[in-house]
Amino acid sequence: MTAPLSETGVLGPVATLALAPAIGFALGWFLERGGLGSARKLAGQFYLTDLTVFKVMFSALVTAMLGAFWLDRIGVLDLGLVYLPETWVAPQAVGGVLFGAGFLVGGLCPGTACVAAAAGKLDGLAVMAGMLLGVVLFDASFDRIAPLFESSPLGSVTLTQLAGVPSSVGVLVITAAALAGFAFVARLPSEAHSTPRAKDRALARLAVVMAVSALFLDLRSSAAAWSTPETNIARDYISAPDLADRIVGGDASLRVVDLRGRQDFELLHVPGATHMTLADLEREDMPRDARIVLYADDEARAVKGLRLLRTRGHTSVVMLREGVGEWIGRVIEPRLATDATAAERAEFDRGAQLSRFFGGMPRSDVSRSELSRGYWTGVPNTRSGSREFTQRAIAGIRRRGC
Repeated sequence: MTAPLSETGVLGPVATLALAPAIGFALGWFLERGGLGSARKLAGQFYLTDLTVFKVMFSALVTAMLGAFWLDRIGVLDLGLVYLPETWVAPQAVGGVLFGAGFLVGGLCPGTACVAAAAGKLDGLAVMAGMLLGVVLFDASFDRIAPLFESSPLGSVTLTQLAGVPSSVGVLVITAAALAGFAFVARLPSEAHSTPRAKDRALARLAVVMAVSALFLDLRSSAAAWSTPETNIARDYISAPDLADRIVGGDASLRVVDLRGRQDFELLHVPGATHMTLADLEREDMPRDARIVLYADDEARAVKGLRLLRTRGHTSVVMLREGVGEWIGRVIEPRLATDATAAERAEFDRGAQLSRFFGGMPRSDVSRSELSRGYWTGVPNTRSGSREFTQRAIAGIRRRGC
Protein backbone atom coordinates (compact mmCIF):
# COMPACT_ATOMS: atom_id res chain seq x y z
CA MET A 1 0.00 0.00 0.00
CA THR A 2 1.34 3.42 -0.90
CA ALA A 3 2.34 6.22 1.46
CA PRO A 4 1.32 8.41 3.28
CA LEU A 5 0.96 5.53 5.69
CA SER A 6 -1.43 7.28 8.10
CA GLU A 7 -3.86 8.33 5.34
CA THR A 8 -3.94 4.86 3.79
CA GLY A 9 -4.47 3.14 7.13
CA VAL A 10 -1.14 1.29 7.34
CA LEU A 11 -0.38 3.26 10.51
CA GLY A 12 -3.21 3.70 12.98
CA PRO A 13 -3.65 6.72 15.28
CA VAL A 14 -1.42 5.27 18.02
CA ALA A 15 1.40 4.35 15.65
CA THR A 16 1.19 7.75 13.97
CA LEU A 17 1.46 9.57 17.30
CA ALA A 18 4.35 7.32 18.35
CA LEU A 19 6.20 8.02 15.12
CA ALA A 20 5.79 11.81 15.33
CA PRO A 21 8.25 12.42 18.21
CA ALA A 22 10.78 10.08 16.61
CA ILE A 23 10.70 12.17 13.43
CA GLY A 24 10.88 15.34 15.52
CA PHE A 25 13.93 14.14 17.44
CA ALA A 26 15.63 13.12 14.20
CA LEU A 27 14.95 16.53 12.64
CA GLY A 28 16.34 18.30 15.69
CA TRP A 29 19.46 16.13 15.68
CA PHE A 30 20.19 16.83 12.02
CA LEU A 31 19.55 20.57 12.46
CA GLU A 32 21.97 20.69 15.38
CA ARG A 33 24.58 18.65 13.50
CA GLY A 34 24.23 21.06 10.58
CA GLY A 35 24.92 24.00 12.89
CA LEU A 36 21.43 25.42 12.56
CA GLY A 37 21.00 25.82 16.30
CA SER A 38 23.36 28.80 16.28
CA ALA A 39 21.79 32.25 15.96
CA ARG A 40 25.06 33.67 14.64
CA LYS A 41 25.18 31.08 11.89
CA LEU A 42 21.59 31.76 10.89
CA ALA A 43 22.08 35.53 10.98
CA GLY A 44 25.06 35.06 8.68
CA GLN A 45 22.59 34.44 5.82
CA PHE A 46 21.55 38.09 5.91
CA TYR A 47 25.13 39.35 5.77
CA LEU A 48 26.41 36.72 3.28
CA THR A 49 29.09 35.69 5.77
CA ASP A 50 27.83 32.15 6.42
CA LEU A 51 25.55 30.41 3.92
CA THR A 52 25.26 27.09 5.78
CA VAL A 53 21.52 27.46 6.26
CA PHE A 54 20.97 28.22 2.58
CA LYS A 55 22.94 25.15 1.51
CA VAL A 56 21.32 22.82 4.04
CA MET A 57 17.75 24.00 3.41
CA PHE A 58 17.96 24.06 -0.39
CA SER A 59 19.65 20.65 -0.41
CA ALA A 60 16.80 19.28 1.72
CA LEU A 61 14.16 21.02 -0.41
CA VAL A 62 15.49 19.69 -3.72
CA THR A 63 16.00 16.19 -2.29
CA ALA A 64 12.46 16.06 -0.86
CA MET A 65 10.91 17.55 -3.99
CA LEU A 66 12.61 15.19 -6.45
CA GLY A 67 12.08 12.24 -4.13
CA ALA A 68 8.37 12.98 -3.66
CA PHE A 69 7.80 13.50 -7.40
CA TRP A 70 9.45 10.24 -8.45
CA LEU A 71 8.08 8.16 -5.57
CA ASP A 72 4.61 9.32 -6.62
CA ARG A 73 5.26 8.41 -10.23
CA ILE A 74 6.47 4.88 -9.43
CA GLY A 75 3.55 4.24 -7.06
CA VAL A 76 5.32 4.29 -3.70
CA LEU A 77 3.95 7.65 -2.53
CA ASP A 78 0.48 9.00 -3.31
CA LEU A 79 0.86 12.79 -3.39
CA GLY A 80 -2.90 13.12 -3.73
CA LEU A 81 -3.20 12.07 -0.07
CA VAL A 82 -0.43 14.30 1.26
CA TYR A 83 -1.90 17.15 3.28
CA LEU A 84 -1.61 20.53 1.54
CA PRO A 85 -2.31 23.59 3.73
CA GLU A 86 -4.74 26.16 2.39
CA THR A 87 -3.45 29.45 1.01
CA TRP A 88 -4.73 32.79 2.33
CA VAL A 89 -2.78 35.44 0.44
CA ALA A 90 -3.16 38.59 2.56
CA PRO A 91 -2.81 37.11 6.07
CA GLN A 92 0.06 34.86 5.02
CA ALA A 93 1.85 37.79 3.37
CA VAL A 94 1.56 39.79 6.60
CA GLY A 95 2.63 36.75 8.59
CA GLY A 96 5.61 36.26 6.28
CA VAL A 97 6.78 39.81 6.89
CA LEU A 98 6.45 39.38 10.67
CA PHE A 99 8.19 36.01 10.50
CA GLY A 100 11.08 37.47 8.50
CA ALA A 101 11.45 40.39 10.88
CA GLY A 102 11.48 38.04 13.86
CA PHE A 103 13.99 35.79 12.13
CA LEU A 104 16.29 38.75 11.49
CA VAL A 105 16.02 40.21 15.01
CA GLY A 106 16.07 36.92 16.94
CA GLY A 107 18.45 35.08 14.63
CA LEU A 108 16.34 31.92 14.88
CA CYS A 109 13.23 30.52 13.23
CA PRO A 110 10.69 28.41 15.17
CA GLY A 111 12.34 25.07 14.40
CA THR A 112 15.90 26.17 15.08
CA ALA A 113 14.74 28.03 18.22
CA CYS A 114 13.55 24.69 19.61
CA VAL A 115 16.89 23.12 18.70
CA ALA A 116 18.80 25.96 20.37
CA ALA A 117 16.59 25.78 23.47
CA ALA A 118 17.07 22.02 23.72
CA ALA A 119 20.84 22.62 23.59
CA GLY A 120 20.52 24.97 26.58
CA LYS A 121 21.02 28.25 24.70
CA LEU A 122 19.33 31.26 26.26
CA ASP A 123 18.60 32.93 22.91
CA GLY A 124 16.63 29.84 21.86
CA LEU A 125 14.59 29.98 25.07
CA ALA A 126 13.97 33.70 24.55
CA VAL A 127 12.70 33.19 20.99
CA MET A 128 10.43 30.35 22.13
CA ALA A 129 9.03 32.59 24.87
CA GLY A 130 8.37 35.24 22.25
CA MET A 131 6.52 32.73 20.07
CA LEU A 132 4.31 31.67 22.97
CA LEU A 133 3.58 35.32 23.77
CA GLY A 134 2.66 35.86 20.13
CA VAL A 135 0.18 32.98 20.28
CA VAL A 136 -1.47 34.51 23.35
CA LEU A 137 -1.69 37.96 21.71
CA PHE A 138 -3.09 36.42 18.52
CA ASP A 139 -5.82 34.65 20.46
CA ALA A 140 -6.67 37.77 22.47
CA SER A 141 -6.94 40.00 19.39
CA PHE A 142 -8.46 37.51 16.96
CA ASP A 143 -11.87 39.18 16.80
CA ARG A 144 -10.24 42.37 15.52
CA ILE A 145 -7.98 40.73 12.96
CA ALA A 146 -10.51 38.10 11.80
CA PRO A 147 -11.47 40.05 8.63
CA LEU A 148 -7.82 40.03 7.54
CA PHE A 149 -7.26 36.47 8.73
CA GLU A 150 -10.18 35.16 6.62
CA SER A 151 -9.51 37.26 3.51
CA SER A 152 -8.15 36.27 0.07
CA PRO A 153 -8.53 32.47 0.33
CA LEU A 154 -7.23 30.36 -2.56
CA GLY A 155 -7.78 26.93 -1.04
CA SER A 156 -5.21 24.12 -1.13
CA VAL A 157 -3.32 25.21 -4.20
CA THR A 158 0.24 25.08 -5.49
CA LEU A 159 2.15 27.63 -7.55
CA THR A 160 2.12 25.31 -10.56
CA GLN A 161 -1.67 25.01 -10.34
CA LEU A 162 -2.01 28.80 -10.20
CA ALA A 163 0.30 29.10 -13.21
CA GLY A 164 -1.56 26.35 -15.06
CA VAL A 165 1.56 24.27 -15.70
CA PRO A 166 2.48 20.67 -14.82
CA SER A 167 4.13 20.05 -11.45
CA SER A 168 7.28 18.95 -13.25
CA VAL A 169 7.78 22.53 -14.46
CA GLY A 170 7.95 23.64 -10.84
CA VAL A 171 10.36 20.80 -10.09
CA LEU A 172 12.64 21.91 -12.91
CA VAL A 173 12.48 25.62 -12.00
CA ILE A 174 13.23 25.03 -8.29
CA THR A 175 16.07 22.64 -9.11
CA ALA A 176 17.61 25.15 -11.52
CA ALA A 177 17.22 27.96 -8.96
CA ALA A 178 18.88 25.86 -6.25
CA LEU A 179 21.84 24.90 -8.43
CA ALA A 180 22.24 28.51 -9.58
CA GLY A 181 22.17 29.56 -5.92
CA PHE A 182 24.83 27.02 -5.02
CA ALA A 183 27.01 28.29 -7.86
CA PHE A 184 26.55 31.90 -6.67
CA VAL A 185 27.35 31.01 -3.06
CA ALA A 186 30.54 29.22 -4.13
CA ARG A 187 31.85 32.50 -5.59
CA LEU A 188 31.35 34.55 -2.42
CA PRO A 189 34.48 35.57 -0.48
CA SER A 190 33.14 33.85 2.63
CA GLU A 191 33.11 30.54 0.73
CA ALA A 192 36.54 30.91 -0.86
CA HIS A 193 37.94 28.16 1.38
CA SER A 194 35.26 25.68 0.28
CA THR A 195 35.66 23.95 -3.08
CA PRO A 196 33.00 21.69 -4.59
CA ARG A 197 33.83 18.01 -4.28
CA ALA A 198 33.44 15.44 -7.03
CA LYS A 199 30.52 13.95 -5.08
CA ASP A 200 28.76 17.34 -5.02
CA ARG A 201 29.11 17.72 -8.79
CA ALA A 202 27.77 14.20 -9.33
CA LEU A 203 24.73 14.93 -7.13
CA ALA A 204 24.08 18.17 -9.01
CA ARG A 205 24.14 16.31 -12.34
CA LEU A 206 21.80 13.67 -10.92
CA ALA A 207 19.37 16.40 -9.79
CA VAL A 208 19.38 17.93 -13.29
CA VAL A 209 18.74 14.54 -14.92
CA MET A 210 15.85 13.78 -12.53
CA ALA A 211 14.27 17.24 -13.01
CA VAL A 212 14.50 17.16 -16.81
CA SER A 213 13.20 13.57 -16.85
CA ALA A 214 10.26 14.68 -14.70
CA LEU A 215 9.30 17.32 -17.26
CA PHE A 216 9.66 14.84 -20.12
CA LEU A 217 7.46 12.33 -18.28
CA ASP A 218 4.71 14.89 -17.64
CA LEU A 219 4.75 16.13 -21.23
CA ARG A 220 4.51 12.57 -22.47
CA SER A 221 1.63 11.80 -20.10
CA SER A 222 -0.21 14.97 -21.15
CA ALA A 223 0.12 14.05 -24.81
CA ALA A 224 -1.33 10.61 -24.10
CA ALA A 225 -4.22 12.09 -22.11
CA TRP A 226 -5.13 14.53 -24.89
CA SER A 227 -5.11 11.72 -27.46
CA THR A 228 -7.92 9.82 -25.68
CA PRO A 229 -9.44 12.23 -23.17
CA GLU A 230 -12.90 10.80 -22.65
CA THR A 231 -11.92 7.13 -22.33
CA ASN A 232 -9.28 8.00 -19.70
CA ILE A 233 -11.38 10.22 -17.43
CA ALA A 234 -14.94 8.99 -17.81
CA ARG A 235 -14.63 6.63 -14.83
CA ASP A 236 -13.64 9.40 -12.40
CA TYR A 237 -15.98 12.22 -13.47
CA ILE A 238 -19.65 13.07 -13.75
CA SER A 239 -21.02 15.99 -15.75
CA ALA A 240 -23.20 18.64 -14.16
CA PRO A 241 -26.33 17.67 -16.18
CA ASP A 242 -25.90 14.00 -15.24
CA LEU A 243 -25.62 14.97 -11.57
CA ALA A 244 -28.68 17.22 -11.92
CA ASP A 245 -30.65 14.32 -13.43
CA ARG A 246 -29.83 12.17 -10.40
CA ILE A 247 -30.88 14.91 -8.00
CA VAL A 248 -34.15 15.49 -9.89
CA GLY A 249 -34.78 11.76 -9.97
CA GLY A 250 -34.43 11.53 -6.17
CA ASP A 251 -31.51 9.07 -6.14
CA ALA A 252 -31.53 7.93 -2.50
CA SER A 253 -27.98 6.58 -2.66
CA LEU A 254 -26.54 9.90 -3.85
CA ARG A 255 -24.15 11.83 -1.57
CA VAL A 256 -22.78 15.15 -2.86
CA VAL A 257 -19.79 16.52 -0.95
CA ASP A 258 -18.52 20.11 -1.23
CA LEU A 259 -14.79 20.33 -0.31
CA ARG A 260 -14.50 24.10 -0.72
CA GLY A 261 -14.19 26.59 2.11
CA ARG A 262 -17.18 27.16 4.37
CA GLN A 263 -17.70 30.72 3.06
CA ASP A 264 -17.84 29.60 -0.57
CA PHE A 265 -20.22 26.78 0.35
CA GLU A 266 -22.61 29.20 2.03
CA LEU A 267 -22.59 31.53 -1.00
CA LEU A 268 -23.66 28.83 -3.44
CA HIS A 269 -23.50 25.05 -3.61
CA VAL A 270 -25.08 22.15 -5.44
CA PRO A 271 -28.52 21.46 -3.89
CA GLY A 272 -28.32 18.75 -1.28
CA ALA A 273 -24.53 18.98 -0.98
CA THR A 274 -22.84 18.55 2.40
CA HIS A 275 -19.84 20.67 3.35
CA MET A 276 -16.80 18.63 4.44
CA THR A 277 -13.05 18.90 4.68
CA LEU A 278 -10.59 16.17 3.73
CA ALA A 279 -10.22 15.42 7.44
CA ASP A 280 -14.01 15.00 7.67
CA LEU A 281 -13.92 12.53 4.79
CA GLU A 282 -11.39 10.44 6.66
CA ARG A 283 -13.69 10.19 9.67
CA GLU A 284 -17.13 10.19 8.02
CA ASP A 285 -18.83 6.80 7.96
CA MET A 286 -20.83 6.83 4.73
CA PRO A 287 -22.62 3.72 3.45
CA ARG A 288 -20.47 1.53 1.21
CA ASP A 289 -23.20 1.50 -1.44
CA ALA A 290 -23.47 5.31 -1.55
CA ARG A 291 -22.87 7.07 -4.86
CA ILE A 292 -20.54 9.87 -3.83
CA VAL A 293 -19.88 12.99 -5.93
CA LEU A 294 -17.08 15.34 -4.85
CA TYR A 295 -16.24 18.83 -5.98
CA ALA A 296 -13.81 21.55 -4.85
CA ASP A 297 -12.19 24.82 -5.94
CA ASP A 298 -9.33 22.94 -7.54
CA GLU A 299 -9.13 19.48 -9.02
CA ALA A 300 -6.17 18.50 -6.83
CA ARG A 301 -8.28 18.63 -3.67
CA ALA A 302 -11.11 16.69 -5.28
CA VAL A 303 -8.62 14.05 -6.43
CA LYS A 304 -7.32 13.77 -2.87
CA GLY A 305 -10.85 13.18 -1.62
CA LEU A 306 -11.56 10.63 -4.35
CA ARG A 307 -8.41 8.64 -3.59
CA LEU A 308 -9.01 8.85 0.14
CA LEU A 309 -12.54 7.44 -0.14
CA ARG A 310 -11.42 4.69 -2.51
CA THR A 311 -8.70 3.60 -0.11
CA ARG A 312 -11.44 3.36 2.54
CA GLY A 313 -13.39 0.93 0.36
CA HIS A 314 -15.86 3.21 -1.44
CA THR A 315 -16.04 2.08 -5.05
CA SER A 316 -18.69 4.47 -6.42
CA VAL A 317 -16.90 7.82 -6.08
CA VAL A 318 -16.64 10.43 -8.84
CA MET A 319 -15.82 14.13 -9.17
CA LEU A 320 -18.02 16.85 -10.63
CA ARG A 321 -16.10 17.49 -13.82
CA GLU A 322 -15.37 21.20 -13.38
CA GLY A 323 -16.92 21.84 -10.01
CA VAL A 324 -19.37 24.65 -9.32
CA GLY A 325 -18.22 26.37 -12.51
CA GLU A 326 -19.76 23.66 -14.67
CA TRP A 327 -22.84 23.47 -12.45
CA ILE A 328 -23.45 27.17 -13.07
CA GLY A 329 -22.58 27.04 -16.77
CA ARG A 330 -24.60 23.97 -17.70
CA VAL A 331 -27.43 23.80 -15.13
CA ILE A 332 -28.03 27.22 -13.57
CA GLU A 333 -27.15 29.44 -16.54
CA PRO A 334 -26.90 27.36 -19.73
CA ARG A 335 -26.28 29.55 -22.77
CA LEU A 336 -26.79 28.93 -26.46
CA ALA A 337 -24.71 30.66 -29.11
CA THR A 338 -26.38 32.21 -32.15
CA ASP A 339 -24.29 29.94 -34.38
CA ALA A 340 -24.83 26.83 -32.24
CA THR A 341 -24.53 23.40 -33.78
CA ALA A 342 -27.32 20.85 -33.63
CA ALA A 343 -25.49 18.98 -30.85
CA GLU A 344 -25.12 22.19 -28.84
CA ARG A 345 -28.82 22.98 -29.26
CA ALA A 346 -29.77 19.52 -28.03
CA GLU A 347 -27.48 19.92 -25.02
CA PHE A 348 -28.93 23.38 -24.33
CA ASP A 349 -32.52 22.07 -24.42
CA ARG A 350 -31.60 19.48 -21.82
CA GLY A 351 -29.82 22.07 -19.68
CA ALA A 352 -32.70 24.54 -19.98
CA GLN A 353 -35.17 22.04 -18.51
CA LEU A 354 -32.84 21.33 -15.60
CA SER A 355 -32.18 25.04 -15.14
CA ARG A 356 -35.85 25.84 -14.68
CA PHE A 357 -36.18 23.04 -12.12
CA PHE A 358 -33.34 24.52 -10.04
CA GLY A 359 -34.53 28.13 -10.44
CA GLY A 360 -31.87 29.10 -12.95
CA MET A 361 -31.97 31.31 -16.02
CA PRO A 362 -31.19 29.72 -19.42
CA ARG A 363 -30.27 32.16 -22.21
CA SER A 364 -30.39 31.52 -25.92
CA ASP A 365 -28.93 33.38 -28.87
CA VAL A 366 -25.91 34.89 -27.11
CA SER A 367 -22.71 35.63 -28.96
CA ARG A 368 -20.06 32.95 -29.28
CA SER A 369 -17.54 35.32 -27.69
CA GLU A 370 -19.63 35.40 -24.52
CA LEU A 371 -19.45 31.63 -24.26
CA SER A 372 -15.67 31.75 -24.44
CA ARG A 373 -15.48 33.65 -21.16
CA GLY A 374 -15.89 30.48 -19.17
CA TYR A 375 -19.34 29.01 -19.76
CA TRP A 376 -19.35 25.41 -20.78
CA THR A 377 -19.32 24.85 -24.54
CA GLY A 378 -18.75 21.11 -24.68
CA VAL A 379 -14.96 21.33 -24.37
CA PRO A 380 -13.21 21.09 -20.97
CA ASN A 381 -12.10 24.54 -19.88
CA THR A 382 -10.07 24.96 -16.68
CA ARG A 383 -11.23 28.58 -16.37
CA SER A 384 -14.81 27.53 -15.76
CA GLY A 385 -13.63 25.45 -12.80
CA SER A 386 -11.50 28.22 -11.34
CA ARG A 387 -12.37 29.98 -8.11
CA GLU A 388 -12.22 33.41 -9.79
CA PHE A 389 -14.78 32.41 -12.44
CA THR A 390 -17.06 30.82 -9.86
CA GLN A 391 -17.01 33.91 -7.64
CA ARG A 392 -17.88 36.21 -10.55
CA ALA A 393 -20.71 33.93 -11.64
CA ILE A 394 -22.09 33.66 -8.10
CA ALA A 395 -21.98 37.44 -7.73
CA GLY A 396 -24.05 37.79 -10.92
CA ILE A 397 -26.60 35.24 -9.73
CA ARG A 398 -26.96 36.94 -6.33
CA ARG A 399 -27.45 40.35 -7.97
CA ARG A 400 -30.41 38.90 -9.88
CA GLY A 401 -31.84 37.57 -6.63
CA CYS A 402 -31.74 33.91 -7.63
